[in-house]
Amino acid sequence: MTQAKIKIVVFKEHTLGYILPQLPKYIQVLHASVLRGAINDGSHGGLLIHSDNDWRLADRSDFEAYRVCIDGYLNDVQYEFNRNTK
Repeated sequence: MTQAKIKIVVFKEHTLGYILPQLPKYIQVLHASVLRGAINDGSHGGLLIHSDNDWRLADRSDFEAYRVCIDGYLNDVQYEFNRNTK
């Protein structure tokens, strides 16, 4: 049986976060950018997902853009994100 992975995502191009398999309608915030349009930093709970169009899988460049260290997320067993980019 394959265990569902935690998805590392970009929400509406202004927030880097993750979706837990047990909470598929919420994004937990790693870093939100007010300059990119975020109005909630996620400190009061997750961001509600209204549509699958609200988010996309993050790639390596998103970790750089949001200044979040990727090292801890490289565990293939637990995390899912677009690894095909540099």
